[in-house]
Amino acid sequence: MKWKGKDRLTESTIEYIAFLTRSEHRFRVLNLLADGSSSRDELRDQLDATRVTLSRILGDLEDRELIQQRTPDRVYELSSFGEAVHRDLARLQGTVTVGQTYPNLISRLPTDWFDFDLRCLADGEHVHGKSEDPLAAARVVANAIKDGSSCESLVGTFTSLPMYGYEQSIRNGNQPEVHVVFDSNVTETMVGDSSLRTKWRKIESQVDTTVYLSLDESVPCTIDLIDGETVFFTIDRDQETGFDIISCSHPDVIAWAEQVIAEYRDRAVPLAERTTDVAR
Repeated sequence: MKWKGKDRLTESTIEYIAFLTRSEHRFRVLNLLADGSSSRDELRDQLDATRVTLSRILGDLEDRELIQQRTPDRVYELSSFGEAVHRDLARLQGTVTVGQTYPNLISRLPTDWFDFDLRCLADGEHVHGKSEDPLAAARVVANAIKDGSSCESLVGTFTSLPMYGYEQSIRNGNQPEVHVVFDSNVTETMVGDSSLRTKWRKIESQVDTTVYLSLDESVPCTIDLIDGETVFFTIDRDQETGFDIISCSHPDVIAWAEQVIAEYRDRAVPLAERTTDVAR
């Protein structure tokens, strides 16, 4: 009996989800009300639905306590339950959308870390996704840094190409404003490799400021924000050399990247403090 009860509950839950997803209008009403309360006429204008259709949709959603009508002004709004259901459905929709857009990357993207609607990434691009050159995508990021005016980076996936791109921009007389935060794993590489250590120290001496910072924790991927306009996400490839990179210019993704990079930067210390021979 215990398992039968669980089975009935599962079937009921699946039917509930099916009820919402079978009709595009039902989910659109939840989407619209997630942005704020609306009157019946406002909803009808945005849905382009007949009065009869809209009445049936609103009645169905009210019966399931997903929406409610405020008595004084007779506008509709999401209930607390409706807000929770919409939030989870929107995230599921985002995961499906990103999975369809990047079928070979979705399992490696840290979607739980991304505090933005995953559907935003559908506007992005898998940079050189079909290139046989494993570093082709990384060169795109390096060139963007070289040609840009600013770059804010949080680095959890190591590649030296962006650093060389920055060095080249300095040689060319174009000195973009760059701040780079390495996670604990990349910090070990930047401090432990003598050639890389010499390289980033030389760059900091040329620009006469601290460029490279270090964290005591790891991050799941690399975020490069170029000119406050484009975000590059870099993740390691599975069992292959090279990287997969997604570029995206959606405002919500940019806002999230700015916030996350700033938060980690506030917790970081200069990379030079991680070395035992800073004076040399």
